[in-house]
Amino acid sequence: MLRRSAVLAVSLSVLGCAEECVDQFDCLKISSKSALTCDDGRCVVKSTLPTFPSFGPMDAGRSDAGSPTGDGGVPPARVILGDYTARLSGGQNVPPVTTMASGQATARLSQDDAGASLSWSMTFTNLAPTAAVLMIGAPAGRSVFNFVVLNDGGITSPFTGSVALSRAQAEAVSAFGTSFVLTSAAQRTGELRGQIVPRGSIIGFTQFVRRSTGQYGGGGQLVLETDGGFIPVAGSFEFNWTESGPVASASVSQGGTGDPIVPLPLNPTGTGSAGTFDPLSLLLMVRDAGVYVTGNSADGGEVFRGDLSLSLR
Repeated sequence: MLRRSAVLAVSLSVLGCAEECVDQFDCLKISSKSALTCDDGRCVVKSTLPTFPSFGPMDAGRSDAGSPTGDGGVPPARVILGDYTARLSGGQNVPPVTTMASGQATARLSQDDAGASLSWSMTFTNLAPTAAVLMIGAPAGRSVFNFVVLNDGGITSPFTGSVALSRAQAEAVSAFGTSFVLTSAAQRTGELRGQIVPRGSIIGFTQFVRRSTGQYGGGGQLVLETDGGFIPVAGSFEFNWTESGPVASASVSQGGTGDPIVPLPLNPTGTGSAGTFDPLSLLLMVRDAGVYVTGNSADGGEVFRGDLSLSLR
């Protein structure tokens, strides 16, 4: 029995078992042919039991999943496999676009020995797209010039397909940093945009207006994970306010003069912040008067304010 255990230990060591890992990608680097999986930070022999992709409680918004930590370090990001969704609208473009077009998309992030891939199925109305791209590395309310072209012409609804992703691109999808963008002849930089988020969540997008000038002051998103129905069980946010100047605190409130209901802990020395919050307070909000995110300066003055439209995914 002892000899058999020793042989097994040596065999697992040769296969790369017990090597440190963040997720399955690291184990694939060790051996693409061996059945290894990442479990609690170590590569182990994959179980023969069936597994199903699922989202942990706001994995992409937790400090151990790539968000800044309290000591200033940034832990390795995670690739979270499973089903995603996106609501396509003109209001998610930066700056917002007024359009009669709208759309909806579902997507699935998966991986095999060859790497990660994103498959999608998209429908849209009142639009003749000239191109479809993935914008990689931009949270809601921001834009970057980092694109993966999905199609450069002849796009009709429904629009389906699949594209291979690098490890960094898969991490960006997992962290809500990727969106579908459809361009048109009238809007060459994008008429419809949809941030890709976990399926079965509630998400609100906003763009901030500087109170001093009325100009664009940043933007961001607030995401709630639900219990499969309407009850939120975890919440995360990511906001950027580079154009607004210093922001010391922020909160979610209802109505134009409503009292803050959900305080959002910020990094007062930065130009953006991400974190988690208790989502149950949002059950107190009534949507009729509108839901807003407000950022305040150190002296309590209002720096920016944005309308946050929460919609069930």
